[in-house]
Amino acid sequence: MDKSKEIYYQMANRKYIEENYGRTQWVQISGHENLNNADAAYWCALVDLNNVESVFRDHGWDVHIGSGGPGFEGIGNSYDYHGSLLNEGFEALLYYRDFYGVKNPHIELAQEFVLLNNLYYDESKRIYYSVLDDGRSEEVVRIKDKDNFFISLSYLTRYAAAKQMAVILYYDVRTKFDESMNILGVTEFSDGYKDKNVFYQIWGGNLNNFRGMAAFSVLMGKKILYPRPVDTCGYWPYEREEEYIDFIIGLDENGDKKTFTCNPDMLANYFGKNPNAPHYLTPVFFKREVLQKYISHPELYRIRDGYLECGYLWGIEIDNHHKDCISAYLGDLGRDLPESERLYWKSYNIVSDEGLSETSFKRDFLCMSAESNMIEHVFKEHYIKINDEWNNKFGWPLFLPLAEDDQYNFDLLRIPLTESQDEFDGLVLSLVKVIIDSLNEKKIQESIEGEKDLKGIGKLEKWLQISGRTDYDEHTKFLRNLQDLRSKGTGHRKGTGYDKIASSFGVGNKDLREVFEDILHSADEFLTYMASFCNLKPPINI
Repeated sequence: MDKSKEIYYQMANRKYIEENYGRTQWVQISGHENLNNADAAYWCALVDLNNVESVFRDHGWDVHIGSGGPGFEGIGNSYDYHGSLLNEGFEALLYYRDFYGVKNPHIELAQEFVLLNNLYYDESKRIYYSVLDDGRSEEVVRIKDKDNFFISLSYLTRYAAAKQMAVILYYDVRTKFDESMNILGVTEFSDGYKDKNVFYQIWGGNLNNFRGMAAFSVLMGKKILYPRPVDTCGYWPYEREEEYIDFIIGLDENGDKKTFTCNPDMLANYFGKNPNAPHYLTPVFFKREVLQKYISHPELYRIRDGYLECGYLWGIEIDNHHKDCISAYLGDLGRDLPESERLYWKSYNIVSDEGLSETSFKRDFLCMSAESNMIEHVFKEHYIKINDEWNNKFGWPLFLPLAEDDQYNFDLLRIPLTESQDEFDGLVLSLVKVIIDSLNEKKIQESIEGEKDLKGIGKLEKWLQISGRTDYDEHTKFLRNLQDLRSKGTGHRKGTGYDKIASSFGVGNKDLREVFEDILHSADEFLTYMASFCNLKPPINI
């Protein structure tokens, strides 16, 4: 059979409808596509299971584009309002909105589907997303070329299961030729197909147009996706049973790794539960690199002193007061981390002889307020406190607030997780933005009239001179060196200039993690010095 005949009889399209349509990851439920040289149009709806038999009485569409909206229905003088004017037993999944040429028409997704899956719409990408338990966003509906809607098969079948309704996928696939049947070597025909899931009619012939006879064929019908049992829909209270994994909790008497489940119901507590099991508060240790995922996505996650959180979705207490590892309680890993996150954490699970940090021990077991021993936490706490006190004393903040898109520079300041030059350079850049670029130059300038040519650090230095201080050289030198390190390290190609300034910070003699830790200490000493202007109690030494 030559290609024209295959297109006319729609052999490939029949096979696609019977075997593949509605069974792939993404299902087109509206709009058009070129389907094997034919124009295919799609629509969809839902139907009660009691009405499925009536749906299969003919191949025509039961729900048409533009139908499904609310309105009145009745006879004579008796009219009743209905939320949907579709035939009884049918529900719309899509609504075609037409504004009579005043505004552009468009298609909308049923709000029940949007609300049940708590979807948000990204207008720039034209995609509906669902927020997963771990904070990631998952594509649910894609929109292409204005009215081509593609829906995730998984979400479509879950929705059908929840409602215990069948999904009807409508299709109308048409071919058109410039030549007549006689020239193509084809004949007029009519055929059909029907099984439990598919019902269509296909016919073809000649269409008399202004240029003469032209061959055409139409494949029209519907496909039914029956719902699974309601308890498989995945919505509360039918969510999938949670799975718990084992974590390394130490070594046995032979030096082999000892593991146990993080299921909170299987762990011991202080009230006699599961006496032969490890305690809920057994510390589990991880490489610090486990935090890299969360550092890389500051728009989703926030790491604080003793806590990791993902918006309001989840949060877990962590002991991040060690330089080379972090820990969390075994029971918290099961109770507070989403299932997918536990698998990620497991890949960083290690045996450690560090033990619980003194800070966490005081907070968790002695109920004492305890300062962090980590300079990254101390610096941030002092920065906020000193800026508030400065504002209270002078009427203006020493450091201007960061823009929302720059806030991560402050939130993610830390001792580097690795020896990566890239991470080190990024942290230097962030620290410069926080303590140099954020200096309130406008207010400082108001106190040093006639010195308009000075820049940020120079203005601060002049302000200190006017204030009668002579002991600032150590701190302004540090700020200038830090700015130089940023400029020669991330602002330009590295060379001898960078090597010189980097060596002044100890790069080459110490590892990068230790170098940046020292830099944070120096930055905190600068904050302590500036706090003296506010008569603050000096911060603790680390």
